Amino acid sequence: MLAGVAIGLRVLQFIFGVAVLGLSVALVKAHVYGSAPTTTKYSSFTGGFAVFAALAGAVGLFIEAIPDLVNIALDGLSSILLLAGGIAWAVGYQGMQCRADGGTDNDLKLLNNALINQGQEGERYGFWDYDKTRQQNEDHLLSNCNKGLSDQILQFVAFAVGLGLIGVGYVRMRRGGKSASYV
Repeated sequence: MLAGVAIGLRVLQFIFGVAVLGLSVALVKAHVYGSAPTTTKYSSFTGGFAVFAALAGAVGLFIEAIPDLVNIALDGLSSILLLAGGIAWAVGYQGMQCRADGGTDNDLKLLNNALINQGQEGERYGFWDYDKTRQQNEDHLLSNCNKGLSDQILQFVAFAVGLGLIGVGYVRMRRGGKSASYV
């Protein structure tokens, strides 16, 4: 049963890692003016590391030569990195909400937030496409905001999954068993 829980958590870790990686890379690639924010680039790294930890952990479930402590260490490091990434997004959002309010302070935060506006050069914003309507451009900015918010949430959830994997790894290590004993 413990191996089944570990496999399920590994699958979740992999899925969340791929989602974080995909959202972050999409935001980095869409950046127009200047370099993409460090928070977005860091999230790409955390997503990639979570995928690596999930794959290495899955291999460790079936190969007895890999000690459980190695997987626990990878999961711990992955969890810390993901927590830091989620916190960085939360700080970067500065209480901003992903909705347009028609001239409120939140709208200014949306417009001037480097994490989602795809860069700024003078009065030009990277998300703004002059061939589209104002509403389409606002929708694009809100879409970027939702991608960033999803990235933040997924990093926090992946952090929780990592904690679960640390717990499972600890129990497996204490029992001295590998997958052959539990499958």
